Amino acid sequence: MANLKGEVTFKVTFNNLGVPASMYSSAIIHKECAEQVFANAPLSNMSYKKKRNFCVEMINKKIERDL
Repeated sequence: MANLKGEVTFKVTFNNLGVPASMYSSAIIHKECAEQVFANAPLSNMSYKKKRNFCVEMINKKIERDL
């Protein structure tokens, strides 16, 4: 087994996301964005949750072996 360390940066953009105007709006947005990152992952079994109004891009990844 390899020990790895690193950082992966995603950019999530969305249109027409209906959320109630309340103190929980940012929590709903964060949850929806995180869910879309996972749904778009290559080994995810949640592809049925992909939404058309979201676009997920991998911006940067720095992964190296931890010695």
